[in-house]
Amino acid sequence: MADKTGPQKIVSIDILRAIAALGVYYYHNQSGATLAKYTGLSIFNYTDGFGALYAVPLFFLISGYCIHASNIRYIKSNSSLPLKDYYLRRFLRIYPPYIAALLIALTINYCTIPGYKPAGTDLLIHFFSLQGFTVAYFNTINIVLWTISIEIAFYAIYPVFYFVRFKYNLNYALALTFFVSALSIAYFMNTNLISLPQRFCVFNLWFAWCCGAFLADKKMLSADDLKQPIYLFIYAIILTAFLCLTYIPNKQFIVTDQFNILIWTAPILFLLSKEEWLRKHQNSWIVKILAAIGLSSYSLYLLHEPLIYLKNFLAHKYLPGRIQLLGVTMGVFIIPIVTWYHYYLVERPFINKKRQGKI
Repeated sequence: MADKTGPQKIVSIDILRAIAALGVYYYHNQSGATLAKYTGLSIFNYTDGFGALYAVPLFFLISGYCIHASNIRYIKSNSSLPLKDYYLRRFLRIYPPYIAALLIALTINYCTIPGYKPAGTDLLIHFFSLQGFTVAYFNTINIVLWTISIEIAFYAIYPVFYFVRFKYNLNYALALTFFVSALSIAYFMNTNLISLPQRFCVFNLWFAWCCGAFLADKKMLSADDLKQPIYLFIYAIILTAFLCLTYIPNKQFIVTDQFNILIWTAPILFLLSKEEWLRKHQNSWIVKILAAIGLSSYSLYLLHEPLIYLKNFLAHKYLPGRIQLLGVTMGVFIIPIVTWYHYYLVERPFINKKRQGKI
């Protein structure tokens, strides 16, 4: 999900991407429930919660961080954001893998679901990645693709944040996003029944997403500022609100979503502070594997759901009952390899072109 331009060589960012992608993958595999069933340990049921509630918020914060980090060079040179170049880069970075994943999902659905025939409107909505803004098609073809709609919307309005940051200062830019998000949340909280597109409206989440951009700006231009006591105090407030919203029964899902993103600010800064150590140990097998998964995290995210469905379908249809579980389990480890090749063949060519200045 998160753009890899600029900070792609930061090992800690790749590890964070891997954690988020594996969390979603673990959850959609129902790994926790499966482990609980076969071990008799019900505690495993709770492990699915990370992927269900906190992995996508982590992706959003990483995305805000990486997008702004990739444009810090313009701030350093006191330049406005080149909009044509910016939008072209964002389009080429996210859209080709998205379309490839959409076609793969449609093919798998067609081959595995009897009589599968998506509506023309559904196809059109997904082609333009508008599913995250509709109730009827929010998660019809591939249940994770709604987040791509939100990401594209974040990309579309990011130049507003950059403009205010460039013309005025970072605090003004963040304050603007807080004001917009507060108004949006207040508006939807007055709605009796909040739909999924309303709950995850880009303006609701804009402030939390831009907190990632705020961290990138501070980390890359004035890192010592983050050591000030005020930031520890702010995070204490975030942590307290997060715990209250998580463990005290309430119906404020639209507010909880913000803190599910903001709670990741400290872990991101902590892991970034370990970048030197991670670089020294980047040849260790665990760091190598996590970094590789991080690099291919967008492909893993896009494709894992239809591939999970496909491997379960094939295992139950073609394998004898006694080895079906083995086949399903082997598929869990094969899917990340398949998505790595999707990254290598579909994503990487565009990344390389950008590195060479061709895009």
